[in-house]
Amino acid sequence: MKVSVAHLIPAPFTLQVTEGLMEAGMLDKFYCTLVDQPHRAWQRVARGLASSVGFDLAKDLRRRSVGVIPMDRVESYPWREILRMMVVRGIKDPVIGDAVFHWGRDGFDNWVARRLHGIDAIYGYEYGSLAMFRAAKERGIHAIYDMPSPEHDFVERLLAPEFERFPGLKTSYRKMAERKHRERTDRRRMEWELADLAVANSTFTADSWRSAGWQEKSVAVIPYGAPPVSDIKQSLSASGPLRCLWAGTFSVRKGAHYLIEALRAMGDEARHVEISVYGAVTLPEEILKQAPPSIVFRGSVPRSELFAAMQSSELLVFPTLCDGFGLVVNEALAQGLPVLTTRRAGAADLIREGINGWIIEAGSTVTIIEGLRRCLSVRDELPSMREAARETAASWQWSDYRKAIAKAMRGLGQEDVSSEMEAID
Repeated sequence: MKVSVAHLIPAPFTLQVTEGLMEAGMLDKFYCTLVDQPHRAWQRVARGLASSVGFDLAKDLRRRSVGVIPMDRVESYPWREILRMMVVRGIKDPVIGDAVFHWGRDGFDNWVARRLHGIDAIYGYEYGSLAMFRAAKERGIHAIYDMPSPEHDFVERLLAPEFERFPGLKTSYRKMAERKHRERTDRRRMEWELADLAVANSTFTADSWRSAGWQEKSVAVIPYGAPPVSDIKQSLSASGPLRCLWAGTFSVRKGAHYLIEALRAMGDEARHVEISVYGAVTLPEEILKQAPPSIVFRGSVPRSELFAAMQSSELLVFPTLCDGFGLVVNEALAQGLPVLTTRRAGAADLIREGINGWIIEAGSTVTIIEGLRRCLSVRDELPSMREAARETAASWQWSDYRKAIAKAMRGLGQEDVSSEMEAID
C-alpha cells in the first residue's frame, strides 16, 4: 500500500503519522507548504528578503524541520505560506491574516489534489482536504481524515457563552468567524463524508464528531504519543513563587482569560505563583492589560527550549475550554512535569488525580484558584510526582502511536476499525 500525507505545516503529530507510514513501508510523499531546507538556494534568498523587512524567517524555518523524513519524499508549496507569515507579522490584523490563511490553504489543497497519482490513499487533515479528497474519489483512492480538534459546531456551543460573558473577547476576528461559521462547518462536513476512514486523537474528539448527525463513519481513536522521556531528574528548589508553565496559544479556547481572572481574584496571594507563558498571545489587548505581574510572557520558542523550561518548572497549567487532545500534556509529562488541566482536554485521560496531576472543571475561575492553592499546599510532594509523570509518558510513546497508525491503514476497507485507546489504559 502507498499512502501520501498532506498538511499545511510539519506539525509534530503530522510528522509522526508520516514517520509511522515510512517505518511500515507505506509512505509515498509528504506534502507541506514550507519546510526547513537550508541548503536550497531559494530559501537563502527568502531568508535575506525577509530579513530586509525585519522578519526572522530563519528562526521560523528551524521550527519547520521534517526530522527523519527523507527529503526525496517531501514536496513543498512554500510561497503562499511565506507571504502569510510576513502579512501576519507586518499587518497584525487577524481578519486579514485569516483571509490570507484561507487563500494559502486553498492553494495548497488544490496543488496536492493535482498530484494524487500512483497511490492507494491520501491522508489529509480537518479543514484542509476538500479538493484532495474530491480528487481521490474520482481516482479510486482512499481518503483518510485526521481530526485534531473536536467538531466545529460542538466547539462553538462550548465557546459562545464566553463571548457573551466577556464582551471584550468579541474582537473583529470573532465577529468575522461568527459570520462564516456555517460555511466553515459545511466544509468540514463535506470532507467528513468523502472520507473512507476518520482518525481521532481521543474519545473526546471522536464523540464530538460522531454526535454531529452526519453520515456514519468508521473512526480509529489513536491517542497522541509522548516524546522520549527525559532522564534529567534535577532537584528543584521549593523557594520563591511556584514555578508554573503555560505552553501553547494564550487564547480564549485555552481558557487564558479565566487564568487572568483567577490570579486577579487571588490578590496578594498571587505573588506565590509565577506563570511563564510560552506561545502566541491572541487575547484582546483590553483583557491582556488585566494580567497581573505573576504572568510572564516569553514568546514562542523551539521545542528544545520549551522542554528545558518544563524540566525546570514545577507545574503545567492548562485550563483549556476545549482541546481534542492537548499535546502539551504529553510533552510535560515526558519532562517530569505534573499537570493541572480540565476535563475538556482529551489528554485528561492520562491524568491520575494527585499522582501525576489534577483535573479541574473547565470555565471556572474558582476551580483554577482551588487548583493552584492545592498545588501550593502540597508543593513538597511535587518532586515525587515528577517520576509518576515520566512513567505515564513512557507507557504510550510516539513509537506506539506510529504502529497504531500503520495498523489502521492496513485495516482500510474493513467495516469496523477498532479503537487503539485501550493501549493507554
